[in-house]
Amino acid sequence: MLFNTKEFAAFFAVVMVIYWLLFKWRHLQNLVLLAGSMYFYAQLHYSFPIYLSILIITSYLFALLISKNENPLQRKVLLVIGLCLISCGLVYTKYSGLFFSGIKGLEQWQASVLHILVPVGISFYTFSTLGYITDVYRRKISAEKNFLTYATYISFFPHLLSGPIPSAQTILPQFSKKASISLSSIDESIGEILWGLFKKMVVADNISLAVSYCFSQYQELNGSTMAIGVMLFGLQLYADFSGYSSIAKGLGGLLGIELLQNFQLPFSSKSVTEFWRRWHISLTNWFYEYIFNPIVLTYRNWGIWSVVFGLMLTFLISGFWHGAGWQFVIWGLLHGIVMVYEAISRKQRKQLSKNTPVFVYNFCSNLFVLLFLGFSWVFFRASSVNDALQILSHIFSKSIIAAPMQYVAKYIMWCLPMLFIEWAQRKGAYSMDIRQWRIPEIASGNKLTSQKAIQINYAIKACLYLLLCISIYLFYKQQNAAEYYYFKF
Repeated sequence: MLFNTKEFAAFFAVVMVIYWLLFKWRHLQNLVLLAGSMYFYAQLHYSFPIYLSILIITSYLFALLISKNENPLQRKVLLVIGLCLISCGLVYTKYSGLFFSGIKGLEQWQASVLHILVPVGISFYTFSTLGYITDVYRRKISAEKNFLTYATYISFFPHLLSGPIPSAQTILPQFSKKASISLSSIDESIGEILWGLFKKMVVADNISLAVSYCFSQYQELNGSTMAIGVMLFGLQLYADFSGYSSIAKGLGGLLGIELLQNFQLPFSSKSVTEFWRRWHISLTNWFYEYIFNPIVLTYRNWGIWSVVFGLMLTFLISGFWHGAGWQFVIWGLLHGIVMVYEAISRKQRKQLSKNTPVFVYNFCSNLFVLLFLGFSWVFFRASSVNDALQILSHIFSKSIIAAPMQYVAKYIMWCLPMLFIEWAQRKGAYSMDIRQWRIPEIASGNKLTSQKAIQINYAIKACLYLLLCISIYLFYKQQNAAEYYYFKF
């Protein structure tokens, strides 16, 4: 049951109505959310809620044990055991094939492993539980004693499958407070949902056809066509994943839960470091808080080398997190290398920016980021390292100057409305936020009253919402609902 289906729309409508009818009883609202989340997850496979429940119970109990124990050594032992138990399911189901594929004598065992059904979203909610018990260990938060509250927080269906990865410090307390909602939050939530559906169904699902064609038929295509295919993949990934995150944020808002904004114009970044502050923000924050920062603090006597080591290890783990293939490891290492370069050359680049015209420096910096992202995305999208290298050899060949295939090139047009609107709305709280628009004065020269301006503002927004609804409906009728790309991770 995907967000972009009529089945989900009916499911959410039922949950939301029951949820707000029980607005006086927070525990009953949480019970509705928990039951709804488990039903939602079971639609993918009946076994998924079982695994999720085991993970919730394990993390809940270990957090309580850690919080009640005052012995430093025992607390650390409990933390390590808890982290290992929580992680073992993810490692076993997702990475066994990678680790045992080359070990002689385990081929038969490995074949059975590869038939294990990997729960959708396992990487996301595993990270949520790992972060939770770590925060309890660090005494940043108190262990949640109410099991219903904690279970609802972890299983909350808007963020369950593909994030944003919730922070226990900011999201968990919302499930204990009385839920409330305002007209402005309803307006914002509807805007987020419609814009997310537009990005997913109108943009991502359409250009995915060209991307799939390019990466499956790369041996038949020239370099310029493949270069466009790689660029389209980056835009598909962004539209698909940021679309999901927008929908999740909107759904949470309609239920009185404020989720994190997960993307903030990442393609406008002037460094790879800035890109990771704008792309998949919840994952970046998670890796910084629980991987990178502890490494740097542990080895702070190394000076700048602690940062180098921390960056390389963090992005190596990030590569493994994204997929059980060596192409993902290379993708992670590439980002780690560039991040290290940016860390050690920060002073020199700052001086260069002072001696270079602003527009030239920003343009060249942004161009470098986009070219690097395209290069690394070849490994991210390719089926294997060998395929990635062959694709790159096609791109960096004489055929790069040849005319691209029209079938592929025409799909660029699907991305332009999304990119234009998001750039034009970059100062708004969300892409459909037009509160910052200046309503022109009427022809007579008299200034509009604030009430009249508000009415015009809402009329414009209603027209935008209607256009989005028409676009979404037309594309829903033309194609089957496609799975979100990040469900693979």
